[in-house]
Amino acid sequence: MGAPKNALQLPMKPEDYKPVSYATTACLFAIAIAGWVATWCAQMAFTYSVGLTMSKKRLEFWNGYIFRLLAAAPVANLTPGVTVTKTRTSWAPTKAMTDGESPVMVICNHRSYMDPFALASALLPLETKYVAKSDLFKVPFGGWAMKNAGDLAVRFDANKNAGWGTVKGSTGQLLADAAAHFQAGNSIAIFPEGNRLGAYVDKTIEAGKHPTKLMPFKPPFFDCARKNGVPVVCVSMAGTDAVWPVKTLSMRPGKVTVHIHQPIDGAEYADDQAFCDACREVVGKGYLDLIDSLGKTN
Repeated sequence: MGAPKNALQLPMKPEDYKPVSYATTACLFAIAIAGWVATWCAQMAFTYSVGLTMSKKRLEFWNGYIFRLLAAAPVANLTPGVTVTKTRTSWAPTKAMTDGESPVMVICNHRSYMDPFALASALLPLETKYVAKSDLFKVPFGGWAMKNAGDLAVRFDANKNAGWGTVKGSTGQLLADAAAHFQAGNSIAIFPEGNRLGAYVDKTIEAGKHPTKLMPFKPPFFDCARKNGVPVVCVSMAGTDAVWPVKTLSMRPGKVTVHIHQPIDGAEYADDQAFCDACREVVGKGYLDLIDSLGKTN
C-alpha cells in the first residue's frame, strides 16, 4: 500500500488525501455516539452497584476502562474501511499496570481527531486517563462519560494566546489532579505537542524543519511524571490524518499503524526539559520508521 502521501508533507496538502467516504464518516459517528450512550449507561449501572464499595479513584479507573472498551475501541475497530494495527514489536504493559496498580504516562504524536480512538484501542487492556479540552466534557453522554472516567480537563482562556492560553491557576490544579491519579495507580495519556499537527500552518512548517517532524513537547507533565517516579511510554502512530484529516469532519478509509516503545525512566535525565526532548526524539524517530516501513510495502 505504501506510506500516505501526506506523511512527511508539512504542511499537508488536502488534495493529496483520498476522496471523502460518506459511508465511513456516517458509520464512524454512529459508532461513536452509540458507544457514548452505552458507556454512560454502563458507568451509571456500575457506579451505583459495585462502585459504591470503591474509592473515587478506583471507581474512575473502572469507569475509564468501560469508556475505552465500549466507546473508543469500537470506533477504531468497527468503522468500515478503517483498520488499526499494532506492530508486533510493540511493548506490552505488565499485569500491575493493567490492574491500575503501577502507573505509566503514555505520550503520542498528534495528527488527527482519530488519535485518541486509535491510541485507546492499541493500549487496551491498559486504561489511561486522557488530558482533553474542557469543552469536550460538556458533550452529552461522551463528555459525561469522560468526567466519570476521571479524564483531565484543560481549561483554555479565549482571550489568551489566540484561545490556546490556559485559565490562570488552572495548570497547577491540572497537574495536581494528574499527580493524584499517579499516586492512586492510574495511568495517564497525553499528546504533548498540545494540538494537532497541521491545525496551524506556522507551527506545522516549524515542525517540518525539525528532525523529528513533530512540534515541541510541553514539559510540565514530564516534570509531574519524574516527581512521582512514573515512567513514560512513548507511542508513535501513523495514518490517522489520512483517515481523518485536520480541519474537517469527513473521513476516509485507511490504515493506522501504532508502535508502542519501551518505558523510559525520567530519573535518567537532568530535568523535565531534557526528559521531554528525549521523548520527542523517540516518538519522532518511531514515526519516521513507521513511514519508512509503510513506504516499502507494496
